[in-house]
Amino acid sequence: MTRSVIRAPLAAVLVVATAAALTLAGSLTPARASISVSPSSMTANNGSVNIAVNGPNNSLMFYWAASGSSTWNAETVAGPGTTYSSPSMTVIGNVVDIVAVGPDHSLMLYWAVNGSSTWNAETVVGSGNAFSAPSITPDGNTVDIVAMGPVNSLILYWAINGDSTWHDETVQPAVTTFSAPSITVAGNDVYIAYEGIANELDVEWAVNGSYTWHFEVLPAPAFQVVNFAPGMAANGNTVDVTYCDGQGQLKFLWSVDGSSTWTVENVAGPGTTFSAAPIAVNNGTITIAATSPQDQLMFYWAAIGTGTWNAETVAGASSTLSSPSITANGNAANISAIGPGNELDFYWALDGTSAWHAETITGGVGLPLP
Repeated sequence: MTRSVIRAPLAAVLVVATAAALTLAGSLTPARASISVSPSSMTANNGSVNIAVNGPNNSLMFYWAASGSSTWNAETVAGPGTTYSSPSMTVIGNVVDIVAVGPDHSLMLYWAVNGSSTWNAETVVGSGNAFSAPSITPDGNTVDIVAMGPVNSLILYWAINGDSTWHDETVQPAVTTFSAPSITVAGNDVYIAYEGIANELDVEWAVNGSYTWHFEVLPAPAFQVVNFAPGMAANGNTVDVTYCDGQGQLKFLWSVDGSSTWTVENVAGPGTTFSAAPIAVNNGTITIAATSPQDQLMFYWAAIGTGTWNAETVAGASSTLSSPSITANGNAANISAIGPGNELDFYWALDGTSAWHAETITGGVGLPLP
């Protein structure tokens, strides 16, 4: 696929499988409500933390800080009038890749080599093709991107690393997909999660290099999210999915790669969750960030294989006005979100502690909030 590089990451810790993406800043064609993910995307990158966000006047901004430092550096990836969704970001080798919806529902990829502030642009697909925030993941020697296509279809794009030739596959035809999708790679398979036409939680998977997609409806009868896309991550040979159901409950599902048996766990009860819930695997634990109906920023974690979930309040009521983004970074967890003044906030805590530290990265980022 394409190369992928970007420079600095910051301190803290959780990697949202599948890159947190958000809903388009402009109006979307798909039926029903637009489905929001995080307005920012975050990843750890060789001793630093990277955050990408849809900035003022539909620009694309990139922020980075060395791990353990509170000094944030800003770069303009693409100027005003270029970016119409929340971005999704990943690191491949010494390159950072950021994907977002461009003008007229095009899909754009931006990449930079670590240590360089020179951003390169590629058109993944032209106008009239991308109708949700995208999700990106590395996949062996390729890069995979998924987004909602025309008339609520589901489209996968891929390219070999170092090549700007993009290939597309229709994963699901029209009138099948009703949220921004999330993508990850587990074992030798690619997995995509999204909300289906009946508000159910659907998963597609295919063997790497295969065009044969397998469809599964996950055991989530109360999905009915309407406002929030699912989160997804790989944990060794296990696939993890999170979602907020119609009762405001936070659910966690997992399945071993190659198995169609999904286990459901209750992370938080009714009325606790009102956002997308990105997920990251962090040193033997599963970590999830989410927002409460009171606009609190919440953090949930469980030791892998236990099913016992622990809750922490990262920031209090009225502190968080967007779905968060999470990543794992060494011995810390990192979370980013939009605060009450439309500022981009960053939170981190050392693994094994519940002391969360807050930093404001930049003032009013000008986002259309979810």
